[in-house]
Amino acid sequence: MSEPRLFPDSTNELLVSVYLRQGRTLDDLPYTPEFDALCDAMGVTGKPQRAEIFHHLHNLRKASRLPRLGRAAEKPPRIDPSHEAMLAGLVEQALGKLSLRDQLPYTDAFDQLVVTFNSRAGLSLSPYAVWRIIAKLAK
Repeated sequence: MSEPRLFPDSTNELLVSVYLRQGRTLDDLPYTPEFDALCDAMGVTGKPQRAEIFHHLHNLRKASRLPRLGRAAEKPPRIDPSHEAMLAGLVEQALGKLSLRDQLPYTDAFDQLVVTFNSRAGLSLSPYAVWRIIAKLAK
């Protein structure tokens, strides 16, 4: 017996179509105006729904139903290797493993991680910048 679908196929097709119009890779998409536009087009409003949409896009990618868009538009910010290690440790503290990073965007845990990281590192990186560094670290 197959798992129940969170989104019907017609919604998946719409989501993929809207994703393609944004022109950003999945790892480069969270916390951007393009992700906001995608959510607006899908009628998504709150943070939990944004997290669900992002997670669903990842599921579509894993199922080879989300076309790859090439390289990200921007490179992740460069930070000191000690700050990278600190950030990886914070992600592992929050999730257990860095490989589970895709569960973070648009959650309270991610918001707290950004605040904690910036405070400990003496930086003021945006959620987008922190996410891009995490995505790079996990590759």
